Amino acid sequence: MPNPIPGFDHNLVIPPHRGDPVDHSQLSPYPCTTLDLCQRLGTTPERKAILAGFLDFRERLNAAGLVNGFQWLDGSFLEDVETREKRPPNDLDVVTVYWGYDRAFQTQLAIRLPEFASPRLAKASYRLDHYNFDAGFDPTMTLEQTRYWVLLFSHNRQSVWKGMLRIELNTPGDDSNARQALGRTTP
Repeated sequence: MPNPIPGFDHNLVIPPHRGDPVDHSQLSPYPCTTLDLCQRLGTTPERKAILAGFLDFRERLNAAGLVNGFQWLDGSFLEDVETREKRPPNDLDVVTVYWGYDRAFQTQLAIRLPEFASPRLAKASYRLDHYNFDAGFDPTMTLEQTRYWVLLFSHNRQSVWKGMLRIELNTPGDDSNARQALGRTTP
């Protein structure tokens, strides 16, 4: 089966759509697995290190019990910055979208995994620019947060229209296979 993550386009980004922007199946965010992600973008030692941090973070989320939701991925990691800027990506931008958890659970999660609630700690520990988004809190806030993140993630710093990825939470089998792929892949 082909990798669902499109290759970089002429703008050196993952494209915002695969040809027909009216066909929802061809639009970003592209659903994929962590294995797809590691196979497509785990192409250099720097990228592999970022992906390993992402997988470690997901493992901690699973262990803490956060399993309802998905993650949106973006940033220079989803661009060919090596060609455009002659540098590797510094991190992976991640928004964890979740629902169905009360405030007590969320407070305990922030204690058990402080990187979940602190972008600064997530960057230092996992090389992630991480933000969380409780989609079950309030419908108006959900719409506003969705609008914010989709608009932010749909363009790069050069104002080029680009795509993003979506990975479900609670996929330990895929995550294990992704770790193995990182070890086997050569740049």
